[in-house]
Amino acid sequence: MSEAMLLGERKAYGAYYTPTDAAHVLASWAMRHDGEVLLEPSLGDGSFVAAAQEVAAARGWTRPGFVAAELNPRTAAGHAHHGLVRADELAVGDFLTTAVRPVDAVVGNPPYVRLRALPDDQARSAVAASHDDLGEPMASSGSVWMPFVARASRFLRPGGRLALVLPWDFTYVRYARPLWRHLGETFGSLRVVRVRERLFPDIGQDVLLLLADHKGGRTDRVSFEAHRTVADLVADRPEVSTTISVERVVRGERAFQEALLPAGVLDVLEQTRPLTVAARELATFNIGYVSGDKDFFHPPARAGLPEESLRPALTNARRLRGGGLWTSELPADAQSRLWLPGERLSPAEERYERRGRRLGVHRRYKCRVRSPWYAVPGVKVPDLVLSVFSQRPILMINDGGHVATNSLLCGYLRPGVAADGFAAGWYTSLTLLHAELEVHSLGGGVFVLVPTEAGNVRVPVPGTVPEAVLPLVAEALGRGDLDGAYRAGDQALAARVGADGVRLVQDGIAALEAWRTARPVSPSA
Repeated sequence: MSEAMLLGERKAYGAYYTPTDAAHVLASWAMRHDGEVLLEPSLGDGSFVAAAQEVAAARGWTRPGFVAAELNPRTAAGHAHHGLVRADELAVGDFLTTAVRPVDAVVGNPPYVRLRALPDDQARSAVAASHDDLGEPMASSGSVWMPFVARASRFLRPGGRLALVLPWDFTYVRYARPLWRHLGETFGSLRVVRVRERLFPDIGQDVLLLLADHKGGRTDRVSFEAHRTVADLVADRPEVSTTISVERVVRGERAFQEALLPAGVLDVLEQTRPLTVAARELATFNIGYVSGDKDFFHPPARAGLPEESLRPALTNARRLRGGGLWTSELPADAQSRLWLPGERLSPAEERYERRGRRLGVHRRYKCRVRSPWYAVPGVKVPDLVLSVFSQRPILMINDGGHVATNSLLCGYLRPGVAADGFAAGWYTSLTLLHAELEVHSLGGGVFVLVPTEAGNVRVPVPGTVPEAVLPLVAEALGRGDLDGAYRAGDQALAARVGADGVRLVQDGIAALEAWRTARPVSPSA
C-alpha cells in the first residue's frame, strides 16, 4: 500500500519515509526488554513497526505491543489488512488530538509540514498542543514535527525512551528552542546523531537522529555524534563526538555546526572575532519586491510602454553568475525592467492594464489586495544585491541602480558604510566560513539566504581588507570562479592570522560544505 503512494501525496502528509537501516538502528536502541509497548506517532510506511518486530524476533522476544497513529485512513487500513499492525493498535486521525495509553518507548519519523501548510483544524491542534506541552504558543514559522515530539514524550512511562528522525533544522531554528528546554527538563540523557549519508535519497532532507533516554530525569548537556554512513553508526565509528550545552542551543547558537569543524578552526574564529562584525551592523537586508506576476510586470520591449515607467530590474539570481561585481556591467540578458507607472496611465499603459485584466492578472492574490492592482509596492533601489539560492552567496554592488525581486536579498548600507568597503570584506574565506555556520541550506546543499541569517554572517570590519582587491574579485566572479572570489581578500587575512590560520579557515569551509552537500552513499562506498 504505502510503496505505491505517490511522492506528491507523501509530501502532503509530511511522510518522508525512513530507510530500513535507520529504522533498525533506532528500534534496536529503543527496545530494552521483552513485552514492551512502542508508540509510532506517524505510522507512514510502517518501517519502524516492521523494524521493531524484526529486532524482537532476532532477540528471541515476543512481538512488541504497538500504538500506531496514522492520519491517512487508507495507509492505516492497508497496514492492518496486511497484518503489520492489529486494528486495535491503530489510532487513526490527528495524533495531536489523540489520547493513547502509556508506552515504554517512542520510535518514528514525525511529519515535516509547516504550520501554514496544514489544514485549519490540524494547525489549531498543533498550536494547542505546543501551548499545552511546552507552555508557549507555536510560532507561525514552525513545523508540526515539534509538537509531535513534545506530545509523544508525554505518553512515555517513567524511564522511557524517545528515538526519532528529525530535520537538521531542529538544531538551529528559533521555534524549536522551547522544545530543547523541554527535553532537557524531561529526560536524563540526550543524544543527537548526524549521518552524512542521506537517509532520504528521493527527497534530500537533511536529518538527525534524536535519542532521549530516562524519562523523568533532567540534563543540561546533549551528546553529539557525526558519522559518515549508517554502517559507521552501527559500528560506532564517529567522525565527530562531543558534548554541547543545551543552553547554547536555547540561546540560538549554531553549536552543532561548530562541532563539525576541524580542530583549531574555532581558535581562529575566536582570534578573528575582534576583526569582524555581524553584517547587520553594516547593512540591513530585506527581500525584494513581490510583483504578483513576474511576466506581466516585467514586460518585453514590444509592449511599447513609456521609458519613464520602466525600472531596470534583477529578477533571477542565476543570471548573476558570471556577471562580475557591479550591476552596471551585467549583460542585457541578465536584466529585466519593472513596469512601475505613475498615478496617471499613458494610452499605451491603459491598453496594457486592460490586457492584464483580460489575462486575469488583477485577480492574483498579491494584485487583488492592492489599489490600484497594478501598483507594485515596496520597490526600492538597494545598495547591494545578494543571491538567495546558490552554492556560494553572490554579492553585487548595485551601482546600476537596479531594483530587485524577492528572488534576491536587497542590502541597504548604514550611514557611513561604503559599498566597496563592504564588498572587499565580504569576499574573504572568513566570511564564507561564517556563512557556512549561519546560513541554512536545502537538502541538495544549496544555500538559502534569508534576511536574519544574512545579517548574522560575520564579515571583516571595513578597512581590514583593502578595496584594491575588488578588481580581483570582479575578475573571478566574471569567470564564474566563486571560490577564487572568496579567496581574493585572504592575503589581508593572512596578515592577521598567518597562512596557517587562513588554511584552517579554508579547511573549516571544506568540512562544512562536505556535510551540506552530502549525497546518498552507495553500498560499496
